[in-house]
Amino acid sequence: MLYYRDPDNCWMHHWPDEAGQDLGLSSGLVAELNAWDDEYQAIYDDNYPPDSRFPTPEAEQAWVEKGKELAIRIKQESPLLTSIDYQADGQILNGECMI
Repeated sequence: MLYYRDPDNCWMHHWPDEAGQDLGLSSGLVAELNAWDDEYQAIYDDNYPPDSRFPTPEAEQAWVEKGKELAIRIKQESPLLTSIDYQADGQILNGECMI
């Protein structure tokens, strides 16, 4: 999910398809954002989010790095954004995610 002010000036989360429309992202980037989110949703424990875990530390690190790449591409593609704050820097607890 991506968090930004929508056209109604509400700060909220948006799914990649909606964000693609709002932010002017390419269909290719939207597809990669969906795949990246799907990877996280596959390990997400809805019953108790802190139990959400990637199969290995390497898999988690690869997911974090892919998110950094996607954040850079969002900034490059969107004519509307002036900055991106990618939050997978250790401040987010296990089971939580923000891009």
